[in-house]
Amino acid sequence: MVIPHSARATTFDRAVAPWLNDIVGAFASGHFRQIAIRAPVGGGKTTLLELLVTYVVAEAPGGMLLIGQSDDMAKDFAETRLLPVLQGCKKTAVLFPKDRHQKRKTSILFPHMPLFIAGANLSSLQEKSMRYVWMDELWRWRPGMIGEAQRRTHDRWNSVVIGVSQGWDESHEATAFFDTGELRSWGVECAGCGRWQRLAWSQIKWEDVTLEDGTPDWEGISASVRHECADCGHVTRDTAQERRAMAGRGRYERMPSNALAGRVSFAYSALAVYWIPWATLVVEWLKAQMLKKAGDVSALRQFVQKRLAEVWREENEVPVIELTGSDYLKADLIDGQRIEGEARRFLTIDRQQDHFWALCRAWRADGTSRLVWEGKVLTLESLRDIQTRLKVEDWCVFQDAGYDAGNVYDECGQFGWNAMLGRGDDFFWVGTGRQRHQRAFSEPRPIRSPRGHVCKMILFANEPIKDQLVRLRGQGSPVWEHPRDISRDWMAHMNSEIKRDTVDRVTKQVKQRYVLVKKHNHLWDCEVMQLVAAAYFRILSQIDRQD
Repeated sequence: MVIPHSARATTFDRAVAPWLNDIVGAFASGHFRQIAIRAPVGGGKTTLLELLVTYVVAEAPGGMLLIGQSDDMAKDFAETRLLPVLQGCKKTAVLFPKDRHQKRKTSILFPHMPLFIAGANLSSLQEKSMRYVWMDELWRWRPGMIGEAQRRTHDRWNSVVIGVSQGWDESHEATAFFDTGELRSWGVECAGCGRWQRLAWSQIKWEDVTLEDGTPDWEGISASVRHECADCGHVTRDTAQERRAMAGRGRYERMPSNALAGRVSFAYSALAVYWIPWATLVVEWLKAQMLKKAGDVSALRQFVQKRLAEVWREENEVPVIELTGSDYLKADLIDGQRIEGEARRFLTIDRQQDHFWALCRAWRADGTSRLVWEGKVLTLESLRDIQTRLKVEDWCVFQDAGYDAGNVYDECGQFGWNAMLGRGDDFFWVGTGRQRHQRAFSEPRPIRSPRGHVCKMILFANEPIKDQLVRLRGQGSPVWEHPRDISRDWMAHMNSEIKRDTVDRVTKQVKQRYVLVKKHNHLWDCEVMQLVAAAYFRILSQIDRQD
């Protein structure tokens, strides 16, 4: 079999990726009606698909449906990967239909079997009856689609459904699909004691080497990375030669599972893939842990799912963020006292149905700040009293227009406040000519309220602003301060959102977005608006993205 685009070998070699051999054997054996595979990014999943498709067409024909995340992705895979492989194999090349109308990007009607490539949507999954169904990257699939795909075999006695993916969320229906199979995990025989052990991240060791300033010495850490046998402590160095030798001693072993007859599930991680240096994984892990301490678990989530190919558990979702208050009280600043070096102070407001949440923060010219006041306010009159008492100018008050926009515009126009609204955009273009550049917020534009008032509206890009807030939250005092007597509401709201992979409804692309994981996030939103205000007044210019 020719693999024209492979970076490892132009022809298939069983020794190159030994963790694929048992999977191929399980498929060819005819013993299993369902095969699930949880594997890392870059671990040969696509090569496995190409190999099995070629085998089916040449040796075990039957209608086959390959399902990707979306129709566009399926078409791209067929054109750039699958067709070159089928045309490069002598046994399958001669089977291509002569009629060009029977060979398209998403279907090939071979004389002895049809091959279809489609996206994971109802229109694709309710039309065709197939012997073989391949489901690719299940972690991206919408609820209900796995069941629809499984039903495409119409319970044929010799059908095979294959599902392959990196790790996924615990609540994803891929969990149930995988758990019904007889679990087989990849492990290796130790070169020291000869015992087989499942490859686990806990077996990778390194030294915590730091530079004089206390930051990680990445070069020193990388040089110390090794694998240690959990039984005898035998050390395998992080070299391509020793990693490949370890892979050569690898095999799958059955693990305890509650399996159904005729179903098997395989699991292997990036530790098995010898061309990925363990040092690369360690650096990714350590950086993810640093971000976790600042409250951003997105990198850790990606590591667990994409590198370790494991299921992300809900208990890992919200990190415990240590937020230590500075040596002052809200009462010290309740009458509008200025902090040392203060350049501006802003009052930001998140409107609800019958109350408000508000927060005041004083900013210095160097981008450092101190929280002055925060809390729940029941009436508009009380809100105005707080603004007056804290001595915040009208043009430095910003209210979120995401809820009850008409009243927000009325109040902003009446009092000279500003309206704000977060958007899913990554940036906004501002300026003209050579001065045109990308920025995380728009130029202010006038908005007329239902009662005829006019106020300024500023749009901002949620993701980069929230990224900056997470960084400031991680730095804490003296860069980003809050008082010792901060409310429980503020502490809870500051842990209310996390960044996770989401699938765009239109493009079907996976993007990282902040999502709500707790009931209330109002003071978090107020802190987000504080950053936009500070950037608008050029206190936080680093949020800008230059073109």
